[in-house]
Amino acid sequence: MGYLGYKPADKPLTSADITDSIITSAKIVDGTITNADVASSIITGQTAETSIAGGDSILIYDDSATALRKMTRTNFVAGVGGTNTPSFAATIGTFHNISNTATTAAQFDTEVFDTNSSFDTSTYRFTVPSGSAGKYLISVSIRFQAFAAGRKEINLYKNGSNFYSFENAGTGGGNYDTVSGSIIMNLAVSDYIQMFAYQDSGSTQQLRSDSFFQAFKLIE
Repeated sequence: MGYLGYKPADKPLTSADITDSIITSAKIVDGTITNADVASSIITGQTAETSIAGGDSILIYDDSATALRKMTRTNFVAGVGGTNTPSFAATIGTFHNISNTATTAAQFDTEVFDTNSSFDTSTYRFTVPSGSAGKYLISVSIRFQAFAAGRKEINLYKNGSNFYSFENAGTGGGNYDTVSGSIIMNLAVSDYIQMFAYQDSGSTQQLRSDSFFQAFKLIE
């Protein structure tokens, strides 16, 4: 437009001329602010954090939306990490007998812990719960109250059938013969495992309460 009288001199726009909140995101054209427009000190000049709370947020880049997103530390760790569950550990609560040359269920009737309530202390079984198929590390150790020489054996049963055996030849005999072992198994939902014991020392023996049976799911 034209001017009447004296034309004002050109004057650069300064920050003092702009009131708070006058420039909104709607007034900024997408892609007009580049890395060169942003001072590196915005990040590098901030106080370095030495810890982060679960509710604190971190920034991530969402490739599918081509956008920055924020996520709490708790949700971020849950997404990239994992826990070795389901898991359990059980012991034999009271010494119990196993007959000579008989394969007998080891009565692991006392839970140390059971993250998914998947171990049954009445049947001494661990059953893979829904959504938890995968590879499991299974460990067992059974102490026999055995004073005579003879073979001592632990049989790992899967779905009611012998899957693997851990054996102690027991040639010398002793007060507390121990058989132990570990194995990694691929288990499907509803598969169940339990431990059986065998001995042929010539008479009835006992399984001691300082025995254990435990397992946990591997993170893949």
